[in-house]
Amino acid sequence: MRFRYKLIVSYAALAFILSLILGIVWQYYNTREYRSNAHENLKFLSEQMTIQFDNSYNAMSQVTNYILSDQDMLGAIRGLSDTENRRYTEMISENEAILKNGISNDYFMSNFYRVIFFNTYGNIIYSTMNTDMGVINSKTAIEDCYWLEEARNLHGKPLLVGIHEDNWKADSKEKVFSMVRAVQGQPLGYIEVQQKIDRLEELFSFPEREIRTTILLEDGSLFYSTDEENLDTYRTYASSCEDNAYEDKPSDLLLSLSTSKTGAKIILSEDMRIIREGIPQTAVFSLLLVVTIFSLSMVFVVLISTYLTKPIRDMRKQIEQTQLNNLDQEIIINKSDNEIEALNRSYRDLLRRLSESLDKEKKLSLLQLQAQFDTLQAQVNPHFLYNVLNVISNRGMEDGDEKICDICGNLAAMLRYSTSTVERYATVEQELDYLRQYVYLLKSRFEERLEVEITCEESIRKKIIPKIVLQQLVENSMLHGYNQKDTVMRIKVRGWIEENGWYISVEDNGDGMEEAVLQNLLTKLEEIRKKIHIQKSSIEMEIGQMGLANLYARMYLLYVDGLVFRLENKQESGVIITIGVKEGS
Repeated sequence: MRFRYKLIVSYAALAFILSLILGIVWQYYNTREYRSNAHENLKFLSEQMTIQFDNSYNAMSQVTNYILSDQDMLGAIRGLSDTENRRYTEMISENEAILKNGISNDYFMSNFYRVIFFNTYGNIIYSTMNTDMGVINSKTAIEDCYWLEEARNLHGKPLLVGIHEDNWKADSKEKVFSMVRAVQGQPLGYIEVQQKIDRLEELFSFPEREIRTTILLEDGSLFYSTDEENLDTYRTYASSCEDNAYEDKPSDLLLSLSTSKTGAKIILSEDMRIIREGIPQTAVFSLLLVVTIFSLSMVFVVLISTYLTKPIRDMRKQIEQTQLNNLDQEIIINKSDNEIEALNRSYRDLLRRLSESLDKEKKLSLLQLQAQFDTLQAQVNPHFLYNVLNVISNRGMEDGDEKICDICGNLAAMLRYSTSTVERYATVEQELDYLRQYVYLLKSRFEERLEVEITCEESIRKKIIPKIVLQQLVENSMLHGYNQKDTVMRIKVRGWIEENGWYISVEDNGDGMEEAVLQNLLTKLEEIRKKIHIQKSSIEMEIGQMGLANLYARMYLLYVDGLVFRLENKQESGVIITIGVKEGS
């Protein structure tokens, strides 16, 4: 993609993001304002409901106060409860008539479903909005009043009874709510003021807004609810929240408010879907705002990007003409501001192509070196094989000694190990086994003139080294350390571990190395290390021969800078060669 198009896309993305952020912020504040209005409306409704609930409570309480304050009706109540005079039927009828006349006034009958006085003797006097409704004048009806015991224990205080079926007519399924009050003193009786559930539905139902109302009395009992399925949720919310405290849920908005007269809690729940209905309208406006701002921004971006990228496009044409054979070609720059960055990118791309070419050459060099190493592992010193074969031949002709079998077995094992190219590396333990076979064959040749001591700590036996390393070190001591045939050759192979790494040394009692030869060898090993390390061209080393140079190269390729490789002459006579790996390598 050309820079001009990248610039357009970048600025377009920026303009889109900024426009989107602006639209989101605007939508957020409008949504928050909309929700705040919903909260305030719900709060207003709850306050109105508490006032209406208290008014209903006061109206029902005033009825009971009126009855108890009227001396005639109060006397009639006492007369009905007088056990001594209950045998006089005419007195009972007279008292019932007084109560009937007192509670059957127009105000009671027009504003309440039923006003009732009853006692435990079965005397029931009532007024009702429907004069055709019959009343069960029986103790059975009284005993069916589950709230009677609670009203008695309040000792004359009013008791609100939530929604229940009418107790006073057998075939009635009418839903009512009541205020019950016991007449103080002797068990004189009870006053009950009933209202139909229609009154509550008129006050507390909002089907058009899907606002659900639940009223819980002070003790947590249900008084009224339009959503009894979620009653447990409302009870939990009412017990934990404060008045006028909102609770936003994914599906509902809740608000609770306590009444001043009764302590009852009115809980309103509004469907959040209703609240969200107005949000899409603001979202449409937000979308139009985003589209308008983005469109204007795009016009500006196209114009400005065309102007800014023209010098860069001219420079790009010149850079594209630069090849490997004309890198020194001068590039004419008319302006020296942002166009410099395009020039740098082109030069970096050129350097990248050069670097890729060098990397390919490095890989080819490593592949070539690895192929040489694989070939090397299949080589065995011909001189050594000839001598061993002579030993086998002489033993076979002279004695028919069974040792020939051991020699042949060890030789075969060595050949299988050395010629295997499946694995280029082996454990120290495997190398020691191979070395013991080699030493066994050597002793078959040199007998008492050769002593080899091998010791190795258990902790390094699983360490990894290139194959045939230890055998090469011992063979190097045999070939270069002894010029006098009558000298007893003593070679010590030792493996150990230290805090800073693990090591293996091969020590002989031979003639040692001349200082010039030693320094020349050390210099050669350093050159090999540098050639392998920098890897800039084909590594031309003399690795076709089995020697210390080859051994060092293989060890360095495996352990790189962690390799320890020391050559030193002993003070008395002989050479010590130490190989190892520093800790962490």
